[in-house]
Amino acid sequence: MYQGILAEMRNIAMDRFWLAGFFFFCCSAAVAAQALPDSALVVNEIVLVGNETTKDYVILREMSIKVGGPLTAELIDHDKNRIYGLGLFNRVDIDYTSEGNEATVFVRVSERWYIFPVPVIGFKYRDIKKLYYGLGIIHQNFRGRNEKVVASFALGFDRWVSLSYQNPKITADDIFFAGKASYSHVQNLNVNQGLYNQRVSALSTTLGKRFGLYTTVLGSFGYDRWNITDPLEGRTASRTGTDEFFSIGFRYLHDTRDVWEYATKGEVLSLSVTKFGMGKSEVDLLRYKIDLRGYRPFDGGPSFCARAFGSFLGGGVAPPYLHTYFGYDERLRGYFNTVFEGEHRVGSSVEVRIPVLTPRYLQLSTAYLPPEFSVWRYGLYIGLFADVGKIWYRTESFSHMPWRSGYGAGLHFLLPYSIVVRTEYALNNKGRGDFVLDFGASF
Repeated sequence: MYQGILAEMRNIAMDRFWLAGFFFFCCSAAVAAQALPDSALVVNEIVLVGNETTKDYVILREMSIKVGGPLTAELIDHDKNRIYGLGLFNRVDIDYTSEGNEATVFVRVSERWYIFPVPVIGFKYRDIKKLYYGLGIIHQNFRGRNEKVVASFALGFDRWVSLSYQNPKITADDIFFAGKASYSHVQNLNVNQGLYNQRVSALSTTLGKRFGLYTTVLGSFGYDRWNITDPLEGRTASRTGTDEFFSIGFRYLHDTRDVWEYATKGEVLSLSVTKFGMGKSEVDLLRYKIDLRGYRPFDGGPSFCARAFGSFLGGGVAPPYLHTYFGYDERLRGYFNTVFEGEHRVGSSVEVRIPVLTPRYLQLSTAYLPPEFSVWRYGLYIGLFADVGKIWYRTESFSHMPWRSGYGAGLHFLLPYSIVVRTEYALNNKGRGDFVLDFGASF
């Protein structure tokens, strides 16, 4: 089956410009663009200014500029983006003074406000009768160590309580830790099973290690309990309506993006495998994922961006909560509000990001605003895009399932505190239009 899949994808790539060929060209070009020339200046000292809360090492571990190493304009621009990409600062500037061939580097940051109450409100499935509401508290820089603490709850149509903690450096050798506990009582709308109630208890923990600036290896372990109040066949792996299982996973990530919130340069390679169910559990599944992304800038102007991704399932019977979808975490513009369900999923996107206003800063008076809100970063891009994807069950033939695609254009607003708002219009392969209002970069 998989040989047939690969053969068809190769054929499609020949006459659809947004698929794999362009993507790998983009990635190789991005790698080549990162080659940096030697410099006559050698770094003698690095001085950090403005990080009253954030620990020095949080900033220094993101920098390619090191004491005893070279100093170039490319390195300065690279490190400004890496430090800003932490999401801890409104503004990052790097300058230097020199004497002879030695340079003292100054990294100047403007810190953000780190503790936020976040209102939780929405309409499930965009239905005004399905209102949920609540509150979340987020600490983005707990103890000044770039630790994230998030607590939230919701009432109404969907109800949940959740607590998570993330620490990117718990030891001197860059060991990463994350943990999450949650309980939810939600009403699930499944494409094939309709609307039904489910109660979910979940615990998970992740340990990982970072190698250098760009590479991280992660291992995860979790426990889930899914209870369906109306246990019809197919809603759970167990006939009782209750599934309990442990999971274990592995992920490899190589990420060289310049600014994670809206990248215009760099590359991403993400590979993961997760085993759901161990021992005598009735859940016995393996999920494999691959995600490839490349971003190539052209002389300070537009950036050509491309992505290819896939998610594949193997093993026993898969309950709906372990299926894969378009219309939730992944969306196809042109079918933005349409939900497609299956067990395997592949797709690709290309996007040209054209700067109208390259990211810049607005300095406001601190007489009426706290200093954490006195520096605003903003920008505006035009986005030209094309998306394509396919989703299917293991019982279905890959070649017989349709590709769905869309293309269009829009405006991408880069706002303070790493907020990205996209307003777009897409036409799908059936000629139907689709207005898109979304938050965050498409990839």
